[in-house]
Amino acid sequence: MERPPELLRPFLHRAAGFAALVEGDALQAARLAGQLGEPDLARALLARSGGLLDTAEATRLLADPLPGALLRAARAELPPAPPALSLRPGEREMFVRGLAGWLLSGDEAPLPAAPLPPAPADVPPLPPGLSVLPAAPEEERWGWGVARALASAERAGPGHLTLACASWSAQQGALRFLRARYGTEAVGDEACPVTVLALEDVIRLLAAAWTWDLPRFARLLSGPLLLDGLHTLAPELFGVVTGLLSDAARVFGWTVLALPGVEADWPPVFQPSPAPSPAELSGVLTGNPVAAGQPCCVREEASPRTLHALAREVSRQAGSRLVMLSSRASAARLAGLLPGSTLLSSSLCPVHLSAQVEALLERRRRGEPVVVVATTLPPTSLGTFDTVWHLVAPLPHLVEAQALCHGTFHLVLLSDVATPLAWSGEITLTRSLLDAGGTLTDPDTQRDYARHLAERKADADWATARSNERRAMNYTALASELVPRPGTSVPVFVPYDEAARRLIAEVRASRVFAGPALRYAAWLTRGEAARAVRRGQAEALGWALIWQAPYDPRYGLAGELVAQAGAEE
Repeated sequence: MERPPELLRPFLHRAAGFAALVEGDALQAARLAGQLGEPDLARALLARSGGLLDTAEATRLLADPLPGALLRAARAELPPAPPALSLRPGEREMFVRGLAGWLLSGDEAPLPAAPLPPAPADVPPLPPGLSVLPAAPEEERWGWGVARALASAERAGPGHLTLACASWSAQQGALRFLRARYGTEAVGDEACPVTVLALEDVIRLLAAAWTWDLPRFARLLSGPLLLDGLHTLAPELFGVVTGLLSDAARVFGWTVLALPGVEADWPPVFQPSPAPSPAELSGVLTGNPVAAGQPCCVREEASPRTLHALAREVSRQAGSRLVMLSSRASAARLAGLLPGSTLLSSSLCPVHLSAQVEALLERRRRGEPVVVVATTLPPTSLGTFDTVWHLVAPLPHLVEAQALCHGTFHLVLLSDVATPLAWSGEITLTRSLLDAGGTLTDPDTQRDYARHLAERKADADWATARSNERRAMNYTALASELVPRPGTSVPVFVPYDEAARRLIAEVRASRVFAGPALRYAAWLTRGEAARAVRRGQAEALGWALIWQAPYDPRYGLAGELVAQAGAEE
């Protein structure tokens, strides 16, 4: 069994004493702690009544007077309260969240079903606190980061580690790579000792406020955390997440390692971690990783073309081809113009995307060329492509995509496909650096990009509001701002298979969307979601939708758009 941090043990023991006095009444136990002058424990105990609350609501609930006999019994029968901790506001907010998570988990959280794999020989453990590896290709940073995290987890006792990836493709690639190295039973979801999650799920857990997330946060805290793609977050979100991570590391002695794919300037709170030597690296890799910057020719096109013209060029080329676009709608249209192509986008739920990748892998094993249209990069396990077309995008996106090309890499403009407005500054910066002679794989170009981007003003008002919520211990307000893709997209739970149908039934009954359910969620814009509800294709349920119309077995929610584009051609 995994044990809670020593810091929490006196408070967990105290909470058990309160619970015994009030015969398990969670709200009365919280009030008892509050009225005995233990506000942090009182706030954490409120989580047993539904979740951590904002301060105004918590104060109201805790203020109801208790019987004098109960207060006297508590003073007489219980040992003295643990000494008050000297914590800064952010640290106190994080301490209460961690305490609540362990209270809801029980004094001990269950171990994963499989044992923790042994760390490779002579790999040093990671230090507590925040650190960052030098930029490296995916499999190199995953292999070395996980090896060091295993050494740390072994030293701490039986346990686990978590790797969080910023993109679906990285998550799938990491699962495949680590399972080949450590076995399928050891690597997977939170039932496994080596857990691979989406970065957005981990961000939500860092701001956990509800009974269904808080035990998962406690589990996250009890092992090293590796963050792949943290540097890709918007500047204001990066700052908020860094604050949550650093407070958790200081309070609980947590170990966190960032795994970047491009060179960047990191805040001082992230201590540099040395790169592995070639000998050390060879001991943690399962095969030949995809190296950054495959030998290829990069062509930056000056004049825009139409999507139909791009489709004709893709059709004329031989070999395996990849087209990267920025929106689901444009990707669906292009897939319709390229019969036989495979679509990888958020129009498909992650389980469906994984099935698409398995089918592509089987075709590549047979030596067949494939055509992939995507809004998210395919996993590196698919190998490289003869030709890649990529709509203009921020430099880190292009760096990762170029690593999947061994022929010609086209940087394209499209007259009938808009780039995201949020990318306008990054795209301008990227093109200016390339026009000045920089290259995608040049570390100096990557550092120049990061340095110029850091000078761009982040959304200071949003970041300040989140900081104020943490100082005020307004947990639900913070959690509502750190949900996956806030304000831009709506998750749509699809009945992809029998497991999905069971999850949807549970969601209907409980109205709780637990993080693992997102593996069966495709995504729509808010406008698309409203239109789907009006047309009777989906049912609104809280902040998400349940899909009721047919779900295309090949194109997911994009089936209608693909068919329309095919009819145009």
